[in-house]
Amino acid sequence: MLELGNISYYYNKDGFALNNINIKINRGSVACLLGPSGCGKSTILKLIAGIERPKSGFIAINNKAVVSDHVFLPIEKRNIGLIFQHPTLFPHKTVIENITFAIKKCNKEEKYKIALEILDLVNMTSYKDLYPHMLSGGQQQLITIARTIAQKPEVVLLDEPFSNMDVILKRKIRKYMLSLFKERNIAALLVTHDPEEALEIADTIYIVRDGSVIQHGTPHDIYYNPKDYELAKFFGELNHFHAVAKKNYVESPFGKIPINFQNNNDKVIVCIRPEAILLQNNGEIQAIVDSVKFFNKMVYIKIKSYLCFMRFPIALLPNKGDIISIALDLEQVLVFKA
Repeated sequence: MLELGNISYYYNKDGFALNNINIKINRGSVACLLGPSGCGKSTILKLIAGIERPKSGFIAINNKAVVSDHVFLPIEKRNIGLIFQHPTLFPHKTVIENITFAIKKCNKEEKYKIALEILDLVNMTSYKDLYPHMLSGGQQQLITIARTIAQKPEVVLLDEPFSNMDVILKRKIRKYMLSLFKERNIAALLVTHDPEEALEIADTIYIVRDGSVIQHGTPHDIYYNPKDYELAKFFGELNHFHAVAKKNYVESPFGKIPINFQNNNDKVIVCIRPEAILLQNNGEIQAIVDSVKFFNKMVYIKIKSYLCFMRFPIALLPNKGDIISIALDLEQVLVFKA
């Protein structure tokens, strides 16, 4: 288990780079630090690894303090694995030699056996005698992950390890990586600026903005209950419009939308994800197809004078000018104070 409590850190006297960071990751779980570049994600990893020291707070691994007011364990004593954006293999060693090098307290035969088992888990046994330059970038990164697992770390920190890969390879390596972490009961913390990546692989997402964790929860919680409008649009395209609250509803092109604001006449932003607009026979709302965009199966429609977009199954894509019937999934409507 990895735990950070009330961690704060600053680069200089001008202000905090990180403020009151609290994170908890159980063994066998994957958490993501998600946020834009420069928000403090990589700095959090440096503090956990021991590359930097926080101003205040504590860091514990499996309930043992590695950082506190009176404790600061060096990086080599924290039993942490580090995986970066680019593969870090020894160029003069073969694949299996790279992995056996990381295995401690075993004889040569045992190291070789353990390395083969790990290579088998990532379906790379046939590459064991090759050198890194003979592998693709994705294969090199997969071997880097395998070597990290061979060290038997209690915690693995990953700093955007998939950013240089194509989509298909990225998904393949994620699959192997997640199975390894769960099988070996490792707590993993991944830094990413890609919301789709975080939603796909994380058990818990921590949203970092300007050096603070502004929200955390499961992918479902974060996606369907974002803290504010900025976070909602970070997860993808939104239909949105400004409105004024009237008791417990707002008027919209879709009709009345119920809200839970207390104050009448509050200015609000209403956000509707494309998947919240549903194609429905004999639906209550009639719309005219304004244009069709094959990419992402997106269809732009007009309801009265309001232009919005929704997603269609490819087989049902309409034509420009078609009149369609739709309905709105109110549970996927987000309303924020303007």
